[in-house]
Amino acid sequence: MKQSKTSEFVEKVTKLQYMFGLPYVWVDDTKPKYFQHFNKIFTFFAISFVISDYVSFFTQNHLTEKQKTDRTLFTLSHTILILYCFVFEYYKEDIKKLYIVAVSLKTHHNDLAIEKKMIRKAKMYLASFGSILCYALTSYAVDGTMQVLKANSTFTPVITAWPDVTQNGLWPDVFRVVAYFVLWIFMLKVYAVHVFVFSITVILSHQYTNLQSYFYSLDDIFKNACSEEEKVKEYEKSLKLGLWMHAETLWCVEECQRINTWVFNGQTTFSFTIICLELLQMANSTSVMNALSNVSSGLAVLLSNGFFMCNAGDITTEAASLPSAIFASGWHHCSGCSSARIRKLIMLALAQSQKPVVIRSFYVIEFSYETFVSLLKASYSLFSILY
Repeated sequence: MKQSKTSEFVEKVTKLQYMFGLPYVWVDDTKPKYFQHFNKIFTFFAISFVISDYVSFFTQNHLTEKQKTDRTLFTLSHTILILYCFVFEYYKEDIKKLYIVAVSLKTHHNDLAIEKKMIRKAKMYLASFGSILCYALTSYAVDGTMQVLKANSTFTPVITAWPDVTQNGLWPDVFRVVAYFVLWIFMLKVYAVHVFVFSITVILSHQYTNLQSYFYSLDDIFKNACSEEEKVKEYEKSLKLGLWMHAETLWCVEECQRINTWVFNGQTTFSFTIICLELLQMANSTSVMNALSNVSSGLAVLLSNGFFMCNAGDITTEAASLPSAIFASGWHHCSGCSSARIRKLIMLALAQSQKPVVIRSFYVIEFSYETFVSLLKASYSLFSILY
């Protein structure tokens, strides 16, 4: 595959995913091999962690109201989040093919300004979500530490099957600290799935921008100093290449929808319910640190959902602008026998490009900026009713 800034970026992204516990899904074989065994350990800890969440409903009988709510929140969210990891494992070969096709489209036309903007945007999203996720995890540890210092209770940032929240001793305390680090391992694996979704949606939205740039550039063919016949032949050849790239881009979007169906469904359910629960937690918080931990978790959920929906919405927006670029590609310069043939191609291209390109969850809810705001309003409305 021809090297580009996009291929280098995807290579780094896939290595990051691999280091955080997911399969390696790029074409080369330069993955850090010493992480292979770590990945198995990551998966074992992640599954054990979720099982422990469920077992705690039978073993933990001395929880406060806040801890009971935390347990429900963690169990629900961890169940949905680990499904993301299973989806990635199941579709790893399809994800590899999707990455390859999406990146290889850049070999035919690559607007460097658009590519630079795409990589900068993707990095900003990954860094922003990673930062707020680290802050949320750290705030749980700080909240647990403050409870130990002020209320003389045990360090319980996360509720596990053992030990009991009231049990003191060296080994129970050591296990609680280990459980907290397992939470980090689990969330790093989940973050890796978000890295995939963020990166592929940003790449696809900018591929539509790149396609627009390509079709607009076709008009320059008729400014070349050659015969009219040669110009028309060159234009027809380039137009067919553009139509093929458009078809490949549509395939990539359909694959993105198919691979991430469960992730998109889970994200909609996850964000709606968790934001409601976090708002209830904040309303009933008894200390500043309790409120801060809830705020940080709520922001992480809000940010991830916003990036999911807004990036998918960018695909819809950029795809909707493609017909204008096709229409302005220079077909009107053609005359003679080739004119009718090219006009038919343009008509087919316009008909195909005018079909809405939409990412959905549950095959109904369209991912867009408007949906993100509507979902946030619905969460707050439900919280108002419950509170």
